Amino acid sequence: MSTHEAMAQYSSRVIRIEAVRSWPVAVGIGVINQLDQYLDFSRYSSIVLITDTNVKRLYGQNVLKALKTYSKKTCVFSLPVGERAKSLGIVDRAYMFLLQKNIDRKGLICTLGGGVVGDLGGYVAATYLRGLDYIQLPTTLLAQVDSSIGGKTGVNFVGKKNMIGSFYQPKAIISDIAFLKSLPQAEMHNGLGEVMKYGLALDEDLFGILEQRGKGDFVDTELSEIVKRCADLKANIIEVDELERSGERAILNFGHTVGHALETVNMLQRYRHGEAVAIGMIAAVRISEKVGMLDVSSIHRVERVLRQLGLPTRCQGTEPDDLVKAISFDKKTTSGQTGWVLLNGIGKGVVNQRVPVNLVKEVLKEICR
Repeated sequence: MSTHEAMAQYSSRVIRIEAVRSWPVAVGIGVINQLDQYLDFSRYSSIVLITDTNVKRLYGQNVLKALKTYSKKTCVFSLPVGERAKSLGIVDRAYMFLLQKNIDRKGLICTLGGGVVGDLGGYVAATYLRGLDYIQLPTTLLAQVDSSIGGKTGVNFVGKKNMIGSFYQPKAIISDIAFLKSLPQAEMHNGLGEVMKYGLALDEDLFGILEQRGKGDFVDTELSEIVKRCADLKANIIEVDELERSGERAILNFGHTVGHALETVNMLQRYRHGEAVAIGMIAAVRISEKVGMLDVSSIHRVERVLRQLGLPTRCQGTEPDDLVKAISFDKKTTSGQTGWVLLNGIGKGVVNQRVPVNLVKEVLKEICR
């Protein structure tokens, strides 16, 4: 089926997030060819496409061709593939590129790629000349359901995840489901880890869909609905806690306390983000059971669904004490106290829970075996 045929068959769904200002999230098949429906490009003096080398090879030429219809001055900055590219060194290279191309304050940045590209490109947009407009064009399931939404931008620092960054909202987020066709199976599983987060912490029905579906080989219409549903859930949170001040947004960190610690301990190499979050969710579920908030049968359900989706539930070979140390450096830890997101039932996340260190260590030993 051609892109135009797909566009005719599936209409886009547009969510409008209303916070300090509003911006659209468009979800559908072929929406990449309708960019001018979501943004007025006439106000911009130039367009810079930021992507990585893999995505550039797959989609760069077609997307750049579309952008050239909106601006005479377009250029591409590509970065290496992988989490380790999310560094200040690459940011410095991006600044130099923008300077050499004479990009002024009326330039527009378009990030085309997964979470790494979106986070780094958004940070460059937020900081170059005190801020350029940018749009997100996420190409992975994880980016479409989570990392592209909410305005968190930034890079890793000394091996620690997202230590430097800012909140900076895009002008639009365009999630084209057609991009997901080229994803390898492991990367789809990676994204389903974040989908599980929404189901466990916010939406029991979504968890039920994943539980009933079994393997993660969803068709386009199902993926479109999943992305739309997750975007809706996150939009509702962002609207009431855009800058993570009131505490509501912390619900989106379910599974991330141990997940980020795993990424740090393994120097961002052993686990994909969704895989680390999957293990982190198991830790949070087990803690929830030990403090009397969740029944044992729920642990078995969660572990079974994660395995069905091709996601890990253990981190054999990792030292529990290393994870405890990494958690103490987590951004969510203040004055030595970690606010955990736990479950009071499937779909019922509870934020800012204090957990005794000995109990945390006990659970970490269980999942590290």
